[in-house]
Amino acid sequence: MAAWGSFDYSEFIALRDKIERLKNFDLDAFCMQITRELGQILFDAVVQRTPVDTEELKRKWIVNRVGKNGSMYEVEIINPLEYAEFVEFGHRKRNNRGWVKGFFMLTIAERDLQRNMDNIIREKVEALLNEVLNDG
Repeated sequence: MAAWGSFDYSEFIALRDKIERLKNFDLDAFCMQITRELGQILFDAVVQRTPVDTEELKRKWIVNRVGKNGSMYEVEIINPLEYAEFVEFGHRKRNNRGWVKGFFMLTIAERDLQRNMDNIIREKVEALLNEVLNDG
């Protein structure tokens, strides 16, 4: 019978041990952290998109809530000023004489974040895996 030689399994064992660390990883806390970071990106973008001549409107944006609803992680950004919705979506001029166009600050900021969200999350997950698998 032919001899097959020997094989060093130590690297497989080390990899198994590293992957084992992921079992104890707090995935919920990780997702909440990413959600907070995405919320901050959205907040910064909406403030930046808010017209300069509405300084009070710029100052009043707030991250109202970051949380988990079922299996969904959510960020709620609001502006409590009564006229915020009119600046966002537009409104009729007084006496119904024309239309003031909206700025869509939040709408466009959300759309832009949606376009980039997969890449942002991918980078965070890759960094986590790199840290776990390469010992930080």
